[in-house]
Amino acid sequence: MKKFDLVDTEDNVIGITNKEESHKNGHIHRVVAIYVFTPEGKLYVQEHIKSDGLFDHSVGGHVHKGESYDQAAKREGKEELGLRDNLTKISIFYSDETFFGAKSKHIFALYECYPSKHWKFKPNEEVKNIFPLTIEETVNLMNKDPKKFTPGFLNTMREYIKQKHLNLILKQF
Repeated sequence: MKKFDLVDTEDNVIGITNKEESHKNGHIHRVVAIYVFTPEGKLYVQEHIKSDGLFDHSVGGHVHKGESYDQAAKREGKEELGLRDNLTKISIFYSDETFFGAKSKHIFALYECYPSKHWKFKPNEEVKNIFPLTIEETVNLMNKDPKKFTPGFLNTMREYIKQKHLNLILKQF
């Protein structure tokens, strides 16, 4: 069972946890999310296998105990989408995802990536499908039917809008 750093809302390590324990008990732990964009600036949205097809970040995953955000983001990018391109860190923030009945609480490191023209998505055991949407289309879908999206994706989108100073509004859930 993979171990994660247990952290407080300020991202200070206060112990050790694992995925099952932390999600069951609402323990805060670290995760990464990468927004991957097409050359035209559309966001690749993932159909998340492990959450029964909910829409999710292009890439997302847990940070292992002792691993840095950057190391985790590179590892997850390679595992999920075969990415080897540079990542730009957008933000690190606390994300309470207890709405819709979940108990998850994370510290997210949010990145963006514009892959090289040679990159091509290949379905794999972690990601069966991704599809491109503009940020505006994504936000409109989130506002219309938020339960189609993972709570983490809703929160990272809100942070992305804030950090990029986009003139979009994502409702609170």
